[in-house]
Amino acid sequence: GVTGLKPEHIGYENGVLGGVISALNCVCSRGDKILIHSPTYIGFTMSLKNNGYEAVHSPLVKDENGVWRMDFEDMEKHLKEEHIHAAILCNPHNPCGRVWERWELEKAMELFKKYDVYVVSDEIWSDIILNGHKHTPTQSVSEDARMRTAAFYAPSKTFNLAGLVGSYHIVYNNWWRDRIEKESSLNHYNMMNVLSM
Repeated sequence: GVTGLKPEHIGYENGVLGGVISALNCVCSRGDKILIHSPTYIGFTMSLKNNGYEAVHSPLVKDENGVWRMDFEDMEKHLKEEHIHAAILCNPHNPCGRVWERWELEKAMELFKKYDVYVVSDEIWSDIILNGHKHTPTQSVSEDARMRTAAFYAPSKTFNLAGLVGSYHIVYNNWWRDRIEKESSLNHYNMMNVLSM
């Protein structure tokens, strides 16, 4: 369901975690608080800590049908009271496995718009969806979401090739994309190897 995707919107990343940090480094300062849902993938926890950011957890809650959902009131409380301007959104969620419904992403992105929050969307699990569910790219829910979100993907989960090295970002916002590409280049290792190529 993605429209308007052009080659220039897609860029190479050595790995999703490295890309997530590169994206955050462009819009955050060390010591900033980053909103993230819990339970939280340990890779996010350690990467945020190692790069001087503070993870602020908004716990997922089970609804009356036992489905894990975002707690929008809790998210807004953190965004408002702690002046948070960046969030990591795991779509689908790791580790609970939720494939977010479109209305959930729309509601989350409206909150992020209201508080001017940049969103880093880890969509590495988007190809592994069980029957009856459909992945909705975060950037596809509105024009604002398209411009305030940097999305990250990789073939590593899809094809069980985690050691391959090779991921990519989709960033429509020219300003942010230019900075992410520069930030990612600074470690002098953000390039494909022969196998990943």
